[in-house]
Amino acid sequence: MRTDGVLARLDHWGRMLMPGVVLLFFVLLTLAPLRVPYISDILPLLPALAVFQFSLATPERLPGPLLLVMGVLLDLLLGGPGAPVGVSALGFVLIRAAVVNNRRYLVGVPFLFQWIGFCLLTMGYVIIVWAFTALFTWTSLDPGPALAQYLVMVVAYPLVGPLLARVRPRDPLNVPESSRGTAQPGETTS
Repeated sequence: MRTDGVLARLDHWGRMLMPGVVLLFFVLLTLAPLRVPYISDILPLLPALAVFQFSLATPERLPGPLLLVMGVLLDLLLGGPGAPVGVSALGFVLIRAAVVNNRRYLVGVPFLFQWIGFCLLTMGYVIIVWAFTALFTWTSLDPGPALAQYLVMVVAYPLVGPLLARVRPRDPLNVPESSRGTAQPGETTS
């Protein structure tokens, strides 16, 4: 049995499963009884942050069915009876689609531009969840808590976003296409 083959397979499976495991961790973290002020406000948006970050580099590792399952799980864990199920899944799929369609503007750019992109996509996500919840429950919901949640997440992004980006530092998709080298595997320079 070759060690290279086993290690290479473990590395491959680790890279394939990492986005889903991190997303599941953030979904389950939303239920954690943390007694830190304002942290409970950002917990429901952490899975959206994970979807954004992993869609930048490896969108193929966040397939639609995984996003749907994680979104429904998040809605079931947070919502309780009478809450719309599937709104978070819709938001996750829309965030991934928006990032994939705009990767050329978000990958390989300064952090500030990625932050602005995250702020815009998260604002859309919060509005969609708030609007669908208001329509589904047929009540007038106060937008204040949703706005506070959004603002706390915008402030927390510079702390959490780079940590997630470090999970995938050697991923070749993290490098913009124009700056990738032309060397083939096994090829050396002379």
